[in-house]
This record gives sequence, C-alpha cells and structure tokens, in this order.
Amino acid sequence: MSTQFDTSNQQDSHQQTPYEQTPYQQAPYQPNSHRRGGGQSWFRIASLVVGAAVAVALVALAVVLAHSHSSAAPASGASTSASAPAQPTTPSSPVTPAKPSAAVEKLQQELGQLNYYNGPIDGIMGPQTVDAIKYLQRDAHLPQTGQMNAATQAALANFLAHGNNHMGG
Repeated sequence: MSTQFDTSNQQDSHQQTPYEQTPYQQAPYQPNSHRRGGGQSWFRIASLVVGAAVAVALVALAVVLAHSHSSAAPASGASTSASAPAQPTTPSSPVTPAKPSAAVEKLQQELGQLNYYNGPIDGIMGPQTVDAIKYLQRDAHLPQTGQMNAATQAALANFLAHGNNHMGG
C-alpha cells in the first residue's frame, strides 16, 4: 500500500505572501500595524499617567488631612514630639492652677448676657472664655485673637449698651 501526496498546489513557505498563508501560519508580529500612530497604546499610556496623577493627588490630600487632624488632636499612640517639644517638669517649678480673677468673672458674666458664653462663671480664662471672645470679635468684625484688647473691650461695651444682631430677631 503506498500513500501519495499531491504537492502540486503547494508553494514554498518563504514565497508565500501574508494573504496566502494557511490558517495555521502567522505573519511576524507588527505592533499596531493596522492603526495609524498606535492610537490604542497612546490611550493606555495617557490613562496610566492620569491615573497615577490622581493617585498621587489623593495620597497628598490624605497626608495633609492627617497632618491637620494630628496637630488638632493626636491619635492614640502617636508621638507628639515633632509638633510640640515636651516640657520638662522639675520639682522646683510645679504646675500651678490658674487663679480666678474678678475681671475675668465680670467678662464671663458680660459675655453670658450677650449669649457668647455659657460656661461656669469661675474667673478662669479657659477655652470656653477664649472662644466666647473670638465669637464677639467675629461679630464686631475684629481680628479673632481670643484676647481682650481695647477694640474688643469697646465692642463689648457697645454690644452691652445697644445689643447686637444675633440677640435680636
């Protein structure tokens, strides 16, 4: 039994053009040969660049927000040595509590009459008193320092005598 192959229709593979290839043969790889300028690859590169820029911006925003929150209230276990140096405590300089002042008591009462202060009338210049002064300064269009000065005292006297906008209706 003999097997014969008909090779009369076959050509050498090195003489074939890409259009005459059999389904199992492939032309050499030519990247983006069917596109002008390689449009899809440039789109991918541009997408990666934009994505990387957005990622960097988000990381920077997170760092800024974390820093602003950490300076206001440090997280538990976080070291605060970078934002504020530790104050050494020595036996010769014990921490003394603030002494009540009659002037601060009067200020707290006056700020309370104007609904700026609602804390205890204790004569101590604490955070509630400082915030009340800032609110008064804001309504008087003064710099909000939280400290009493001549302009703030004049605004307080004016509001006590004539009232202020946020008390009325």
